[in-house]
Amino acid sequence: MNGYKSPIMVRNPGNIILILLLTVGTVTGVAISAEDERPRELDAVLQGVKRDMLLLDGKVRRLIADDRRGLESITVYLTAAPDLRFRPEKVTLKLDGDTVTEFALYDNQRQALKQGGAAPIYRGTLFQGRYRLEALFRGRGEDGAPVEYRKEWTLEQSPGGHGMVELYLDNATFRQTPAVSMRVID
Repeated sequence: MNGYKSPIMVRNPGNIILILLLTVGTVTGVAISAEDERPRELDAVLQGVKRDMLLLDGKVRRLIADDRRGLESITVYLTAAPDLRFRPEKVTLKLDGDTVTEFALYDNQRQALKQGGAAPIYRGTLFQGRYRLEALFRGRGEDGAPVEYRKEWTLEQSPGGHGMVELYLDNATFRQTPAVSMRVID
């Protein structure tokens, strides 16, 4: 040829294969090292999130301890008399004026209540102390007309155990609205 010699002998097939293997190995090595970095970065992020959660948990525990009042769990159940004429459709429950739940009752739930069942309408935690519990019952009276009935109680959340509150719907002397009583079970 012209007297020019390539620094790499391309004419030899073994050299071509060697060059290809070296090139692929280099590219693969770069790709593998990039993939190795992703789990480390993800692990660092997860460790940061765990650290933040632990710090937040510690702050909450200190706030509770500083308040000198513990948190107590509470569950509010709805029960009804078997011969209830009022047809409840929705119950709105408020604690100290703030709505904590709106519970819709369907035909199968109303039937279960009349057969002695209990519907859990609210589960939560409260600090020990005194609260204003308000319930708004919406539904239909005996004649099918829409009815709203509001009742309010004072709830004393005492230390220890799981506080249960039963709201019992019964027939009132008036044909349209129910009589509602509250019973606290500690």
